[in-house]
Amino acid sequence: MTVGEFEAETPRPRSRVTISWFAKRLVLGILILVISIGGLAWLLHAAIDPVPATAPESLLDVMGRLASQF
Repeated sequence: MTVGEFEAETPRPRSRVTISWFAKRLVLGILILVISIGGLAWLLHAAIDPVPATAPESLLDVMGRLASQF
């Protein structure tokens, strides 16, 4: 390649970041973030073992338990 051929080549246009490009990337990033956080929350919820609900203690049961400790 000679100097004349090098000068004859047209320069490449610079790539420009436009608002539409930025908006597309922003929407895609937010979508990925929402899906990943939602998936992690679902996995965390699925990993927690449910505790069987017990009947609430009556006032007499609590008083009897407290009185027996003294």
